[in-house]
Amino acid sequence: MHYVLAAWVLAVVLSGCGTKPNVVTVSGIVLLDGKPMVGASINTQPIATSSKVNPGSGSFGKTDNEGRYTLELVDPSMQGAWVGEHRVTITQASEVGYKSSDEMTISDGPPWPTRYGDGSLRLTVPPEGMDSANFDLTLK
Repeated sequence: MHYVLAAWVLAVVLSGCGTKPNVVTVSGIVLLDGKPMVGASINTQPIATSSKVNPGSGSFGKTDNEGRYTLELVDPSMQGAWVGEHRVTITQASEVGYKSSDEMTISDGPPWPTRYGDGSLRLTVPPEGMDSANFDLTLK
């Protein structure tokens, strides 16, 4: 009987007790000069801390015609983002190259500031997730 109980306890411990990854649903809207930004690519990367050297894989999303997006994990493939602080990059899907050191040329649009693609934007993902991860960007 003791062997059965010990085997059961070992199986529970090795299975991780059914813990779920600390991934939550994240969505929002991206505006550019107050208007929905259509076709923007949003990428997030969790920022390492002293207590969590490998905070998890990044997430990505793309805005629809209303500027709305929902993040998905890069690996494993599932909706959401890891809880915690993230670096964020937002770029136009139609980027075609750099015009100067501070602008990118966008087909069918004005020059896109590289400051939104350099990882300086931040997003804090709370344990309960969020549906208001909004970004209100400006061209100037």
